[in-house]
Amino acid sequence: MKLPKELFLSELLNFNVKGNMALNYGSGENVWMHPPVHRILGWYSRPSNFDLKRNVWRLNQINQIIDNEIYVKGDPAISDLATLNRFPNLIEANLINCKGSKIGVIADFLFEIKTGNIKYYLISRSNPRIPGSSRWKLNIRDINDQQPGLVFCTVKSLEELNLIKSSIK
Repeated sequence: MKLPKELFLSELLNFNVKGNMALNYGSGENVWMHPPVHRILGWYSRPSNFDLKRNVWRLNQINQIIDNEIYVKGDPAISDLATLNRFPNLIEANLINCKGSKIGVIADFLFEIKTGNIKYYLISRSNPRIPGSSRWKLNIRDINDQQPGLVFCTVKSLEELNLIKSSIK
């Protein structure tokens, strides 16, 4: 089965990770990325609710995706949540407009599976974990600076961005 060319982070994290001989590594928990170049390097999964360790995966370990399961080749790197939380990450970073005001939060992004390059980000007006909330498309070229927890853009408001998913009213 051929892998999709592009995938949303939210889809990747929803998959249950399976290994050789149907070993279950749990579901995806968060992303491992290199924000300065807008690239995802991998992700990590949580084996169980009671386990403090995390299984860290590279994108090139993805073998196939079937239904809600992602099959990986090789073994994961093992880490702990405290270490992984120190890695830079733009998910849930505040989006700051050209006037210095918060206009949204980075909720998701579309990336190429083969290269890890992020194509664009999806912005939520408020809490990105609220299901059914609207999403706006933020192009990489509209970002002019970033630092932990903050992404600065050239737009004034979300209305300048394309609405990708409209909330249910």
